[in-house]
Amino acid sequence: MTRVADVLQTRTRFMRSIHLERDFANGAQDYIVTPHTRATLARLVQGLGSQSHQRAWRITGDYGTGKSSFALALAQILSNRDHHLPHLQRAVDFRQLGTPRPQLVPILVTGSREPIAIAVLRAVLRSLEGYRTRGPEPRIIGKLRAVAISSGTPLTDTVAIDLLQEATAYACGTGKGTGLLIILDELGKFLEFAALHPDRQDVFFLQGLAEAAARSGKTPLFVVGLLHQGFNAYAEQLSQVVQKEWEKVAGRFEELLFNQPLEQTAALVAHALDVRMGRLPRDIGKKAERDMVATIQLGWYGPAATQRMLTETAARLYPLHPTVIPVLVRLFSRFGQNERSLFSFLFSDEPFGLQDFCAQPLEDGPFYRLHNLYDYARSTFGSRLTVQSYRSHWNQIESVVESFPQEDTGQLQILKTVALMNLLDAPNLLATDPALSIAVTDEGRLSTRQVRDALRNLGQEKHVLYNRGASGGYCLWPHTSVNLEKAYQEACRAIGTPQRISSFIQEDLETRPLVARRHYIETGNLRHFDVCYAPLNDLPSLEDANETLADGRIIVPLCETEEERQKALAFARSTPVKSRPEVLVAVPKPLGALVGLVQEATIVGAGTENGDLHDGAWLEFPADHTAAPALMGWPRRYAYRRGRVPLRTGSPDPASRRSGSARRGAHPRSRP
Repeated sequence: MTRVADVLQTRTRFMRSIHLERDFANGAQDYIVTPHTRATLARLVQGLGSQSHQRAWRITGDYGTGKSSFALALAQILSNRDHHLPHLQRAVDFRQLGTPRPQLVPILVTGSREPIAIAVLRAVLRSLEGYRTRGPEPRIIGKLRAVAISSGTPLTDTVAIDLLQEATAYACGTGKGTGLLIILDELGKFLEFAALHPDRQDVFFLQGLAEAAARSGKTPLFVVGLLHQGFNAYAEQLSQVVQKEWEKVAGRFEELLFNQPLEQTAALVAHALDVRMGRLPRDIGKKAERDMVATIQLGWYGPAATQRMLTETAARLYPLHPTVIPVLVRLFSRFGQNERSLFSFLFSDEPFGLQDFCAQPLEDGPFYRLHNLYDYARSTFGSRLTVQSYRSHWNQIESVVESFPQEDTGQLQILKTVALMNLLDAPNLLATDPALSIAVTDEGRLSTRQVRDALRNLGQEKHVLYNRGASGGYCLWPHTSVNLEKAYQEACRAIGTPQRISSFIQEDLETRPLVARRHYIETGNLRHFDVCYAPLNDLPSLEDANETLADGRIIVPLCETEEERQKALAFARSTPVKSRPEVLVAVPKPLGALVGLVQEATIVGAGTENGDLHDGAWLEFPADHTAAPALMGWPRRYAYRRGRVPLRTGSPDPASRRSGSARRGAHPRSRP
């Protein structure tokens, strides 16, 4: 018996993530050069022109989109080590770009929580030592080693940049290369360290590095950083002055967005599956091509999709049905790690995954369809979907599907298909009649007429599907649905990041006097202390405040940043405070960690004040959601009960009550 797996020649190299240093030798062996990556390579190479000053770049993209693999291919090409990789040699036409083929010395750095200057110089030392031959040790290597092993002497940015320039001159002067190529993977980890420890690493090192690269001329110092998000995201907890400085540093790096188009992702999947087309039954290939054309016409592959390219790829995607690819990519970009999760799905032995499906007989001609993907998502992302249920409708979706009779296979498949599309709630992936007909119809098992009859039965008789027309598609609930994910993101952009957390939380902090219990137990004397919270600038006034009936005072500085925290510690150690033993200063960690929670609570409050959320409306959070404890501390607006936060404002009119109200992560409903 021939199985589905027998027609596949899966390339398991795609299963694991990339580590720059470890995988440099052979990590780009199977790299697929798509039109998107080819265009990105060409733009980077143009920066190596003798008159170009674009020598510092930052590539920004979501987790798992293939940035590290791209960086490996870039390192192989620019270091001229791609002789054994003809597909990479053809990726860049240096003659057409008017740039000689470079031979840069690769400096590969993987981000960690440490000063970036030390990590870069350590990588330079490691790389130059790999080029060493017999003879005395070069002076630059000795300097780099001294810096690498030094733990007590601080390294200034100027010294670090001078060492990099000296290393570049050494590499060019000795013929080891035509310059240096520095690739900073996981650059965000270095930025996080710089934000938390400004005393140990100044982000201006990156500015100096970018400026040195721009001035490097005929001995290029080429810098590429890989990020999951913009510079500003790592500076949100810093003061506005520092944030503006970070913006200036970010401006020194040319930005490239790394996001593969959907049709090119399909080509990557086809290359990874590597179907033996000679062993694939012809009728299966024709069915895949017909359904691919129909799926493109639905708009699932986007308005710019190339029908010819996708149709030629359709059979090579087997056993994945053409409707699965757009939903699969959206699912992993939202709940997984894009390509990393995608290729894990293709090759791992996870329950309901592709390899599990491929054990079926090929003679049955099965396709892996959306209802199969629903089972995989439920099994693999179950806990993650539950945590995010306030945005993904997952609790209701799962309850409807799981309560449906399992013996009616065809209707259950339709229900799971609609459930998955409702979960993603994407405007271009609607569960319309044509879409469901393409996604579920299986010749010999479920005809188009049977699908149409099943939809009528599920809607009119069993009342588990509700049709909202061509603009809304089928849904598992009758109420008007709001795309809360989109609304939440818009509210975040409108409200912005809170700059002073203390102004939001100060009035709700507990200020009851504290009793010195140990003193009372040991001596029998009752002593109590007033508790005062104040921003950093108000600390001197608290110290000089009029005496009260209390025996002492506990001052808690509300520090927004690590810089303010250091100033508060200096205040606590100052002579005036030390001379007053009845005054205690408790310095907490910076309030920046609460930015997300305060922003979320602000959005909720704005909804109640604007009337978007009225009396009887619920914002539902899982009991273990991070926002729940924070919202418990907002008693004037919120009442926390059983994992839900009811919003209490003025009573709505009957019409608004009938229309339903927003509940985060579920369809709008009114509380009875």
